[in-house]
Amino acid sequence: SEDDCVKGKDKAVVSTQSTGEEIIACRDAVTYGCIKFADLSCTRTNDYVFSFDKMLDDKGKTAVYLLYALTRIRSIARNAGKTNEELMEHAKKQPLVLEHEAELRLAKMLLRFPEVIEEIMDTLQPHTLCNFLYEISTAFTYFYDNCYCIQKDRETGEIKVVHMDRLLLCEATARVMEKCFNLLGIKTLSRM
Repeated sequence: SEDDCVKGKDKAVVSTQSTGEEIIACRDAVTYGCIKFADLSCTRTNDYVFSFDKMLDDKGKTAVYLLYALTRIRSIARNAGKTNEELMEHAKKQPLVLEHEAELRLAKMLLRFPEVIEEIMDTLQPHTLCNFLYEISTAFTYFYDNCYCIQKDRETGEIKVVHMDRLLLCEATARVMEKCFNLLGIKTLSRM
């Protein structure tokens, strides 16, 4: 039942820094987002099997996985101690420099966003946007695994270097993902 589904996500969304209200809001956003995403990620011409277990899986092309990826992206700038204003000021002062293959791959993926929206408008197939969200997340994971955004001292944990261009790429990724979720009617979260 839907109640079982909602109750089942309580454990998955609890953060050690969350208040009771945040936990409930997170649980509801994840649960209902999972159902919406599962419905919208299927082509309308294919058969569809309704499965809470599959919808609530935190691996693969599910809302849980993608919402978690977005909250992880948002946490990078917070961990670096940089505000949105500082990132935008950096962007105004100098051009974005992307050199690593993973940076370029992610940036090219993000640049496809208008093209994906046009395709959806032409075909009326929202699963295309779900696929694009998953592709962004996959490209971001590859970028994050290969490119340090923040370098810390191994002994003290103190931040030594902040790669502002990479943080800007994280911000662009988060904004595109948030726009995709918004178009799909799925609430995003700042923490999970």
